Amino acid sequence: MNSGKIVIYSRRGIVGRMIADMVGERGARVVCCTSTRQTVAACMHERPDLVIVLAVAPFMDGSDFIRRIRFDRRRRPVVYVVSWQHSEQTVLSLLDCGVDQYLTFPLCMSRLQRKITAETNKSDEA
Repeated sequence: MNSGKIVIYSRRGIVGRMIADMVGERGARVVCCTSTRQTVAACMHERPDLVIVLAVAPFMDGSDFIRRIRFDRRRRPVVYVVSWQHSEQTVLSLLDCGVDQYLTFPLCMSRLQRKITAETNKSDEA
């Protein structure tokens, strides 16, 4: 995972930085954001391979968050959402709006790290 670019959104910066440290030590370029506006701007600037959103709120306010972070149809980042919500309806609605993976807290960091590695390796091969 040397050339992967990842944008992480977390209102609680410490959680995002913890994940950023984990994947950054593998060589990925990681940008952490604490607002949806920052996240959209980072996606436009960085053109990431993967976006990790540590909340469901950006999808629940009627916004078109996925469309805004996937503005360039030629380079479509994979979107992971991690949240405490276990409701089947929440998961299905997130998948319907374009989320690629939904994971719940408590989070197994080694599993997340393997998923991220596999995802960025796919991007390297493309």
